Amino acid sequence: MSERARLAAELERALDLDEVGIASARFDGYRLKTSHQPIFRRDDDVLTPFGVEARLVAEKPDEVSPGPVEFFDALPAERRSFAEALCRRLHVENVRNMGVFEPSDFDTYLTIDPRPEAEGGAIAEVASLSRLLNEQGVDPLTVICEIGDAGGRDSKALIALADGLRGAGIRVAIAEFRVGQPEIDRVAAVDPDIIKIDGNWFRSMHDTAETAKLLPAVVSAFSSLGPARIFVQGIETPAELEAALRAHADYVQGIALAPPSLAGVVFDPNPRSIEALLAPLGKVVPFGRSHQRR
Repeated sequence: MSERARLAAELERALDLDEVGIASARFDGYRLKTSHQPIFRRDDDVLTPFGVEARLVAEKPDEVSPGPVEFFDALPAERRSFAEALCRRLHVENVRNMGVFEPSDFDTYLTIDPRPEAEGGAIAEVASLSRLLNEQGVDPLTVICEIGDAGGRDSKALIALADGLRGAGIRVAIAEFRVGQPEIDRVAAVDPDIIKIDGNWFRSMHDTAETAKLLPAVVSAFSSLGPARIFVQGIETPAELEAALRAHADYVQGIALAPPSLAGVVFDPNPRSIEALLAPLGKVVPFGRSHQRR
């Protein structure tokens, strides 16, 4: 049996489908599930959900569930590659269970984080994801793939991975948490479709009046690179939403808009009024930009 066939068989054994077709998986004593959190784009005076971010939920009886980062950080190196492949399979299986009437009308945001020690490296990971999307009937054009640990990768490897994803028809996202000429140059070289600003970094910028003034400059610096959309994650309060919108973020996400929910749980696909979301502040953000593009 080839390595590819062996991996496929092992993934198949780990995967379970319930009576309505929602996928979960068994891994080293954990039950792995998919959660979906809507992502919104700004359309004039409303925020419109256009996709979901697929995230891992790892459950073990009588234990506090670790977050996805903690879960993967705790894995031994020899188990991580399989866990990554299993999570991708799980999330792609659950695209049809994202909680809307027509899942094909919504985008799915995934993360690809191939380890250097994984056999075949980034090229094999992209090929594996492309095959999986094809097998599950998911249009690659509806998939946004964030390159994990982009800041820690060699620039040539980062560009090669981004080019591989684009060659498969998948849009590319990277997360940058610093602003300086080296980082800006790296982003420009990758030419991503989306630049994600992490929630923890965003809140640290927003916490004080002095740093809050820097946020529009950060967004502007990345926006000036080209057509990449700016995605601010982890918005928890109306004040944080206001800050993101005033900085001209294109896409926003967070519990202030919609919480994550397990695959299969229905969420409201209708646009949200920005004025209503900011009502606790008694403020209205000036609407200078409208984005109809995905």
